[in-house]
Formats: sequence, C-alpha cells, structure tokens
Amino acid sequence: MPEILYSQIKSYLTALKAESAGSPLPSVMLIFGDEMLYKSALQTLLDVMIPPEKQAFSYEPVDGIPENVYPMIEKINTYSFFSSQKVVGFLDTRIFYAKKNTAEILDKAKEAYTEKDFKTASRCFFSLLSVAGLSFDDVRYKTYAGLNIDMDAVGDTAWLDSLVDYCAENPALETSDSDPVKILQQAVEKGFPKGNHLILTTDLVDKRKGLYKLIVEKGLAVDCSVPKGEKWADRQAQDAVLAEQMKTILSPFGKTMDKASFQKLVEMTGFDLRMFAGNLEKLVQYVGERKTIGVEDVESALPRTRQDPIFELTNAVTDRNYEAAAFYLKSLLSRGFFPLQVVSGIVNQIRKVLIVKDFLDSPAGKFWRPGLPFDHFKKQFPQTIQPALQAHDAMLISRLGEWETRLHAKSESDVPPPDKRKKKSAAAEKKPAAPATDMLLVKQPVNPYPLYLLMQKSDRFTRTELVAAIIGMDQANLSLKSSKLNPEMILDNMILKICGMANSNLQPG
Repeated sequence: MPEILYSQIKSYLTALKAESAGSPLPSVMLIFGDEMLYKSALQTLLDVMIPPEKQAFSYEPVDGIPENVYPMIEKINTYSFFSSQKVVGFLDTRIFYAKKNTAEILDKAKEAYTEKDFKTASRCFFSLLSVAGLSFDDVRYKTYAGLNIDMDAVGDTAWLDSLVDYCAENPALETSDSDPVKILQQAVEKGFPKGNHLILTTDLVDKRKGLYKLIVEKGLAVDCSVPKGEKWADRQAQDAVLAEQMKTILSPFGKTMDKASFQKLVEMTGFDLRMFAGNLEKLVQYVGERKTIGVEDVESALPRTRQDPIFELTNAVTDRNYEAAAFYLKSLLSRGFFPLQVVSGIVNQIRKVLIVKDFLDSPAGKFWRPGLPFDHFKKQFPQTIQPALQAHDAMLISRLGEWETRLHAKSESDVPPPDKRKKKSAAAEKKPAAPATDMLLVKQPVNPYPLYLLMQKSDRFTRTELVAAIIGMDQANLSLKSSKLNPEMILDNMILKICGMANSNLQPG
C-alpha cells in the first residue's frame, strides 16, 4: 500500500473506486501532520467507509494515550453489531514520537500549559521523558540536563517547574513501563477481523520506526505535514495549503477572494489553519450578499493574530527599519517571548552580517556592488562566489582554532616534569576536532538567495557600526540580567541605536 500526501486523498479514493473489484480501504491507516488537515482527512476516509448517519454506531474513537493500546486492540478485534464495517480511531497518539522531536514536544507541552490544559501538557511532558529515555525521578527536582534541550532557547522555565509539580501531584498520568508500540505492532502483523479498520492520527512521526514501516507495508499512510519554516519553498507549500482551504470554505457560499486579499489575510493570520479558516468564515458573514472579498474587508473585519517569529524582528533590525522592528518586538513580548531570546536572535543576525561584511571587504568580494541583480549573482555563484565563500569559512575556522588553542594553552607551571609525564595513547595524540560554529556562510545544501540577502543587508552598515551594535547588545544583555529597568524599554533602546546609527554619533561603548 502507498504513502500519499493529503492533497492526493481524493485521487487515491477515485482510483480505488475505479478498480474492477471495488477494492476496499486497507485495514490499518495512519494519518499524520498538521492537526486540522489530519482531522479533515480522517473525516474524508470515514465518510467513504461508513455512511454519516451510521458513524455513531460503527465508529469508535479512542484517546491515543499509550495505556489505551490494550482496550483499543480489544475493540478492533470485536465485530460490529450494526454493520459489516467497523472503524476504530486511535486519535492524537504520541507513540510515533522520537528523540529528534524533543523540542517540538516541549513546545506542545508549553502551549497546552499556557492554555491551562494541564492534562494534555502533562501527557506531552511524559511523552518527552519517554523518548528521552528518562523517568520522572530524573526531573522531579527541576533538573533538565538529561532532556538534551537548549534551555537558553527555552528561556524562563517557571512554567516547566510548575508543570513538574503538577505531574508529581498526578502520577496516574505517567505511562506504564510496557511497550505499547511493540504490542500494537504485533496486533497489526496478526491482522484484524474482516471489515474492521484501524485509523491512527498523530502530529509527529518517526519514519524509521518499525511500526510506521509495517503500516506502509500493510496499509496506508497519509502525510498531512506542512513545512513550518520560513524558506521560500516552505512558504510556497504553506500558501498552497491555505489557498486550497480558502476554496473549500468560500465555494459553498459562491464567494471569491483575489490574490491581494488572500495575501493580506495570510499576512495578518500567518500559517495557522484553524485561525485562517475561522477568519474566512467571519469574512463570509461580513461581506453579506457581495460575492467578492477585498483587501479593505480583510483590514476592516479582522484583527492581526499572526504570531510573528523572531526572524521578522531580526530582519527588520538588519534592514534598519525601526518602525517594523518596534512592532515585532512588542508582538513577540506580548505573547511571552523571553527578552534574552530577543537579544540572542539579533546578535546572531548581526554577527552574520559582520562576517559577510568582512568577506566583501576582502579581495574575494570585489564582484559585489550595491544593486547587483540576483540573476547575475546566481550565475556567478557556483564558479566564483561559492569557492571564495568556502575559502573564507576555512579561514574563519582556522582563526577560531588558533584562538581556542591560546585560550586553553597550559602555562609552564601546569606542565609536569619530563620524568613524570605519562605516555599518551595514540587516541590521545590525535589533533582536536575543528571548532564548532554556526557562523559559516556556506552550509549544505547551498542556497545562494539567503547569502544574497545578507550581502544586501551588509550594505546598510559600516564595519564600525556593526561592531558598535554588538557592543550595544552586550550592554543590553547585562542590563536585562542585572538592572530593574523595564525589559521592553532596554530592548527598544538597543534596537533604536542599531537602526538609527546612520543618523547618530554613537560610539562603541
């Protein structure tokens, strides 16, 4: 059986129906990815298998927590009294989670905790412990090193500490020690009674798991994932999903929305399918009898609900657009973004711009000129620009290695006398690994467009201004940690200085 995309469900069902034998759907199906999409796909499949008026009797949804694997298997192996078809849904399960998903699972726990859904937050947290190979005792005293998560990126852990206390008071929420994945895998291998179907839904899947491979082999996997990144390709995929959602909602009302209005709605909503759909329904009511929804309708009827990511702020700062940067700063802080995360994000972006500036000021950067069209840049990139950037990266790594060697060099007093020196093994004599850094300009796979944008941004600053910006951010970082001033005021002043340096006499320090 195949792996198909959400957009292929209708064609898959049409092809299935067209087969001479009228082949039924497989006995086991997995739908994963975006929650709203996988719920829509679930309903589509249910409507094909069981008439809507009979679903109340022949469809049994089960909460997908690990301890429900046993009663779910019992249900799927029991015949229906009402029809020849029976469907059991094992919904919103987390048994496909893997270690690579730890940051995403923690984000889901925080989201549920913020919404005061403590039961869901606890289940997410116990799932996180499970994939990390930890028990609750490992975190009972608020020590999170074993999670292997960047806690600086997490920021304030007060919510996490409170969640741990809640979990300690509700130990029944912790999963059992038995392996539900293995038990379910054995049940799928054995098979279910004829006419019975199992549908699993989840947001995250590790395709390396044996259970996933078994479902693909014996059944159907429907991928409802939508890339969450901000790359051009990711945004194109998101817009395609939103456009399809727009047609689905507006068509029954005989209404349309032009491209400008659609883009305005996306700008105000962001990629949040549930919010996007809700806003479209509001617009349908708002325009009344009119068949066309315009930009002015979107602006008048809807509030801005988009949760602006940190990159919007960092881009505005490196574009020296104070008004936009101030807007995104307020937006991020209003939804609980940690102030030190703001500083960290801007520091990383300014450092990249400084490295690009250093490259362009070298002989290798003589190809660059302000206003260089991207097409010309792209043509030169493989033959001349990329090799020069890679050479610059190599020089940076070499320089970092020298600095680390100096920092860790032992003084003469630390070196034992010759007669007391132990003979080192061959492994100990190996050269240290190259220093790790996220400041390399050329990463795999190579995409020239972000580098082109960075070079454009570097034209807006002098080297002195970039150095002064880094010093100013260090001062803001110290103020956030040591002073009682309003964090928003500290950050706003820091951003104002960076964006306004061209019109100020700001000196480093």
